[in-house]
Amino acid sequence: MPDHFSKSRKRFLTIVAVFMATLPAAQAGYAQGTWTASAPVPSAVEGMTVGGAGQVIVSAYGFSSTLAANTNQTQLYNISSNTWSAGAAAPLPARSDAAYGETTHGGFLYVIGGGNSGTALSDVERYDPVLDSWTTLAPMPTARAGAVAAVIDDGIFVIGGRQSTGGPCSGGPYVGTVERYDIDTNSWSTVAPLPSPRSDLAAVAHGGKLFVFGGCTGTASAPSVTNEVDMYDPNTNTWTILASMPTQRASLVAGHKGNVIFVIGGTNGVSALNVNEVYDISGNSWSTNTPMPTARQEAGVHSHGGTVYVVGGSAPGYGSSSNANEEFTP
Repeated sequence: MPDHFSKSRKRFLTIVAVFMATLPAAQAGYAQGTWTASAPVPSAVEGMTVGGAGQVIVSAYGFSSTLAANTNQTQLYNISSNTWSAGAAAPLPARSDAAYGETTHGGFLYVIGGGNSGTALSDVERYDPVLDSWTTLAPMPTARAGAVAAVIDDGIFVIGGRQSTGGPCSGGPYVGTVERYDIDTNSWSTVAPLPSPRSDLAAVAHGGKLFVFGGCTGTASAPSVTNEVDMYDPNTNTWTILASMPTQRASLVAGHKGNVIFVIGGTNGVSALNVNEVYDISGNSWSTNTPMPTARQEAGVHSHGGTVYVVGGSAPGYGSSSNANEEFTP
């Protein structure tokens, strides 16, 4: 009897020890990050193009509710000193809702498409933060606003968008067109279309593939936003539908660290959101993380040094520009 009890107890303690050993790993996998408020954007804008070169985050163009108009301003944020300065004015026409995402390559920021005065644009402009100068490049074949873009090697992929220019979910026609800009040759080509045409989506390039999140599929009055997630493989020129986001939304941003993507903010078609949901690439699964302090849509994003910077946007809704500048450290 004592031997039987002793053996059973040992087995029980072994099971408990194994279970307890797994707890730190599980908790680490779902560790909550922290948000920090940084110096606010001097001129509050939404729908601008944001990217980074070294310690500098560039914000170009965008809609200003103070001016009640689109702008062609360039604003520069220095991460090290937590300060803003003005850059050279961008080429006209003024615009907002150019291709969202991190459209930087080789230290240059690329501004692609957008909308102004009811017209969808095909213009492509490149900013050099070292020389503080702008260069006009070959126009995109398909004029559009509210697209998203991401860089793989020497190509910038521009995905989806809309012909309407009245802001996120302002109506179609929505496009599933995907076009690749070749940086070396300053030329364009067309690749496989997005499975579901939509606009105002988010994208991240990782491991040679593109990951695309959410977007508008109809008008805000519906509201018609989606939680669809797609992956594009340029080697096979094919799309794969992945696990859906927990929260349906559009006009969101996506930052990354390692093998995880942080999909932040946006709109449910009615109001701005502060949700921060985490996509695990290797597990094709979702979890939640610390919400963004300032709920907003149409923000810009830049991932640098393991931190995700979310700049500007609109809150509580489209047409109310925000000067929030918040950084998330996972």
